[in-house]
Amino acid sequence: MPNLSNRRLARVFGIDIEFHWTWLIILYLFGYSLGVYFSHAYHWGLWVAWTTAIITTLLFFVSVVLHELAHSLAARRYGLPVHTITLFVFGGVSQLTREPEQAGAEFVIAIVGPLTSLVLGAICLGLAQLGPRHVPVIASLWWLGAVNLILAVFNLIPGFPLDGGRVLRAIIWSANRNFIAATHWATRIGKIVAVLFIFYGVVMFFRGQGINGLWIAFIGWFLLTAAEQSWRQTEVKSALEHFTVRDLSNPFFTTVPPDEPIESYFQQVTDSHNYRPSLVLTDGDELVGVIAPVDLRNAPRPQWPLLRVKDLMVPRARLATVTMDEGLMEALEKMALHGVSQLPVIDDGHVRGVIRRDRILELLQNALSQNGNKAG
Repeated sequence: MPNLSNRRLARVFGIDIEFHWTWLIILYLFGYSLGVYFSHAYHWGLWVAWTTAIITTLLFFVSVVLHELAHSLAARRYGLPVHTITLFVFGGVSQLTREPEQAGAEFVIAIVGPLTSLVLGAICLGLAQLGPRHVPVIASLWWLGAVNLILAVFNLIPGFPLDGGRVLRAIIWSANRNFIAATHWATRIGKIVAVLFIFYGVVMFFRGQGINGLWIAFIGWFLLTAAEQSWRQTEVKSALEHFTVRDLSNPFFTTVPPDEPIESYFQQVTDSHNYRPSLVLTDGDELVGVIAPVDLRNAPRPQWPLLRVKDLMVPRARLATVTMDEGLMEALEKMALHGVSQLPVIDDGHVRGVIRRDRILELLQNALSQNGNKAG
């Protein structure tokens, strides 16, 4: 299911460029700060200062997109699909569908972003040498060059999950050949870096640099939270990596024919008190869709006598399915992507069962609990 809080800006190389509403905050702050800076530093008129500020801010976010595109295209080179880049309050993030399988791939994917920012910074600063600094275009190039270099250096800080933290994980992973252990150490170091950011921000705040101190502390808090979430995701992957859909596939599921009247389907649901989705199968046991009680809200009650299951079901073309040999992590990711709580299990073109999210989460909870007991 797509994230409804995001809005698409563009599509580049088949990748959707989206923005989260928090991006509008940083867009405003950058534009406003630059407008004030240009007005005071160069004594331009308001129209020139604010026009230059707006254009420079937009160009900065173009450079952020290029930074993330570099990550995405490198990931594609290693067979990792990337469908979306999201701009938000801290910049941008490429949404990889899964982690790299080799340390070398992780290193290249992580390092190429900061390198792109370094190149962009160098190009802007080089072009800025072509004219006097008080000219709006040149002033914009100076600022863009400096901020891209800062962006590159910031991302190389070994604070997982920043690019530098991922580079660090790739180096540790290459040395010990253990992805989980490498992630554990990269996360620990990332948390230390995050705490240092928070501490430094608090010190700045009490030394009279209020907004700057709070901003740095906020960045530290974000890094601390992101590091913890990244570690939890790795724990989940580790706990589920040895299980497949076959281990939890349930051969018992409810079915309904496509021509079943909606009134009849609703009566069956209320009589059985089974509100889980039902697979819509033809007489030849061909899967043609899925229907759940919640789908009935798509039609007013007076229309129900005139409708069949096939009129309200989610058709086969829009369904996500899994095979017996797919991993449970992949099944969970598909459920999250499509916003469903179960998936049909297809093998040799036939329905063999369903896999339910609650069963996977139950297994995951038990596995994490056992790992915690071992660690204790």
